[in-house]
Amino acid sequence: MLRHPTDERTRRAMLLLFYAQSGVSLVAAALLVLLHVGAQIDRVALPGLLAWAVAFTVLIGLRARWKRQAAQLPETINPTAWERRAELGALLTGVLWAAALVMAFDAQQRATQMYAAMLACVTCVASINVMAPQPRAFVMLIAPVSATLITLFLSLGGWGGAYSALLVLAAIGLAMSLTLRHARLLRESHAMRFEREALLAQAQAAREAQTRFLAAASHDLRQPVHALGLLAAQAAHELQGRRAAQTAEQLQAMAQALDGLVEGLLDVSRLDSGALQPQCRSVPLQPLFERLSTEYAVLAEAKGLQWRLRPTALWVRSDAQQLERLLRNLLSNALTHTERGGVLLAARRRAGRVQVAVWDTGPGIAPEHHERIFQEFVQLTNPGRDRKRGHGLGLAIVARLARLMEHPVALRSRLGRGSCFAVSLPEDAPRLLTEPRTVPQGQPLQGRCVALVEDDEAVREATANLLRTWGCEVWADAAVTPLLARLRTAGARPQRLISDWRLGEGDGLSAITVLREAFGDGLPALLISGETLPMSAKALRALRVQPARKPLPPAALRAWLSAPSEAPGKPPSGQHAEPHSEPH
Repeated sequence: MLRHPTDERTRRAMLLLFYAQSGVSLVAAALLVLLHVGAQIDRVALPGLLAWAVAFTVLIGLRARWKRQAAQLPETINPTAWERRAELGALLTGVLWAAALVMAFDAQQRATQMYAAMLACVTCVASINVMAPQPRAFVMLIAPVSATLITLFLSLGGWGGAYSALLVLAAIGLAMSLTLRHARLLRESHAMRFEREALLAQAQAAREAQTRFLAAASHDLRQPVHALGLLAAQAAHELQGRRAAQTAEQLQAMAQALDGLVEGLLDVSRLDSGALQPQCRSVPLQPLFERLSTEYAVLAEAKGLQWRLRPTALWVRSDAQQLERLLRNLLSNALTHTERGGVLLAARRRAGRVQVAVWDTGPGIAPEHHERIFQEFVQLTNPGRDRKRGHGLGLAIVARLARLMEHPVALRSRLGRGSCFAVSLPEDAPRLLTEPRTVPQGQPLQGRCVALVEDDEAVREATANLLRTWGCEVWADAAVTPLLARLRTAGARPQRLISDWRLGEGDGLSAITVLREAFGDGLPALLISGETLPMSAKALRALRVQPARKPLPPAALRAWLSAPSEAPGKPPSGQHAEPHSEPH
């Protein structure tokens, strides 16, 4: 145990701990020196006593200087020299205390013998905690003190002196045992700390690798799905009235199913990786309920179900976007599994919180499946994996969002009667709501000039062809510089700007800025991304840029294109605003 640790980090940590703790022992040593001088000034020759005190004062000053220097040691310093300094300082301290014992000890006075023994005991015992990080230094301290005290007691002769010497030896053994045990505990503690830091670093590296993978997967998966949706929409438009139109519609349905699966998988991956962090604020439930009602009332009517919304004046503390995603998944789940009856969305106060509940009259869920349904790809009533009934990811996303925002989800269900999923949220004080502005109706697209920047050739061609089938004049290129040159040569002035976020040269926001500088700062711009944007949707809208996420439904793209320029920006239908988080 007297060897230095083999692990360099542990060795350095033990050395720094020794010097960091030495300040207390130096102060205690200075006080003890003063006390010793005061106790011995009438018994010992003054020149010798003063010389001893001055030597001790110089040593304390030297060790204090080493302490300050050690606190600023660089990471790459070799600890050997500083370990030797610690041992040298401890040895000199032990020699000076041994000299103090010789000055105080009088073979004819029992009181001086007791004083010397107590002085040695206080010196050594008080140093155990301080010098445990450097056991060799502790040995250097107690060796001269113990050897001197044992010699002084043996010089008394007789059984009393020998007995006292044996007591000193026993005390030394006990002190060394405590010091070595303390040193072992410190080494193990540092080793565990470094092991934990290494595991955390590995976990962080794995998380960063997962984030990079998600960024690439998110972009690369959405690109072909986005292109497929656009091509399917173009084919359906061109084949209207023909027998192949039904095939085109089936192709569109398949593209939408693939879109839902990709989106669900990426959502689960993002939530598991910790890439999404909630941005909680005051949220009024009524506007959120009205947005959801507008969409899900139509879906319920299409299935012949009754849709009910209970108005509420309650406010909650939550992340508005993630809460909407959570409720959308619950409502979609309810509509998917309900064949007759209806669905109810309501909120009420309960136990000091707000409970938002989604009721349905579906088949119900047996108690033994209440936990299982929140797992990925679990569909109790869809053993054939019919894509029309979803992919079994909605409730898995609900569970993850609930944990992320600390909004517990409770399930009550009766077989044959239906189910109720209730989300518990903290209530917030009501605020004053401003009236939303009415968005004017859309305008025809015939002749509308659109500038498109997209570096993926398949997506660029699919988007351009779809826009042309709608009657738009399209100028498309992989980069903004050649596109700008072509527009200027032809004398064309775009009325809408569309850009992908990730480009071969720069990014989509830079491309939009360049085109606006050339054709007007007020041009409506759509920024489409297959990954999470580094800016919040609110920040982008402040720049008059509308964010959208791939795959963008053709209907949503057409709705944005047909909206008047003065209409307030809002996400295209079916799209969710991007959260404020780092790219992943």
